[in-house]
Amino acid sequence: MHLTWGMPVGKDFIPWLREVKETGYEGIVSFAHSGLKSFIEQPQELKRLLENEGLVLAGVDVILQENIELYKPVFEFMQALDCHLLACIDPAGTEKDYVKYGQLLSRIGEMAQEYDINAHYHNHTDAVGENLTDMERLIKEIDFNHVSLMLDIGHATKDFVELPHRERAVRFLEKYWDEIHYIEFKDWNSTTGLNTPVGEGETDYLKIFDLIKNKGYSGWITVEQNGNEGLSLDRSPRTCAQISRDYIRTNLGI
Repeated sequence: MHLTWGMPVGKDFIPWLREVKETGYEGIVSFAHSGLKSFIEQPQELKRLLENEGLVLAGVDVILQENIELYKPVFEFMQALDCHLLACIDPAGTEKDYVKYGQLLSRIGEMAQEYDINAHYHNHTDAVGENLTDMERLIKEIDFNHVSLMLDIGHATKDFVELPHRERAVRFLEKYWDEIHYIEFKDWNSTTGLNTPVGEGETDYLKIFDLIKNKGYSGWITVEQNGNEGLSLDRSPRTCAQISRDYIRTNLGI
């Protein structure tokens, strides 16, 4: 995920792609209206850069907004890059209007399907779907014919306060597996927050890995660490991304 490196653009974009490849990842994910903004109108340029580095565009993140016509250029861009995964993130401080946002997500998902794109709701802090209770109330308002869930495991570990930390993500995965079609690996602990390499936090990743293998999950997994400020033990984004990749390779086997 681009955010792990602080979303470098311009002259820093290609060096970032190379670090992604060198640390063992196969694709990239970024935000449509920030990290990928300069490519929305020229998808073939991004395609060329990715092909040069042996990468693909795995997914795109967008911020929820009510004017869904604004998503059309993003969907056209994704279609040109054969990218099918859309993560919808509500702005920080979004009101807890479960009906409104359930309907909005369903409308976005229906529109995305016209472009062979699968839309997902991405849980996170200070959002309509922040804690477990919020998520379960929002789920009741979503039309799963048009939209699915993307579980951000780090945010679930931090925010699903109704359960003990180590149970938060895995319990949700077990209960709502059929509605979750996209997964994000991120970790959390009380010292480094969400700036924590996978395997160094409170998430019970060994149970999650077992669940993923038993369920036969074969889709993309985004690996993220929140930005490049306050990184665990002052390590670089590349170092942290490598730690996460090594942990996943060793314990999940991919």
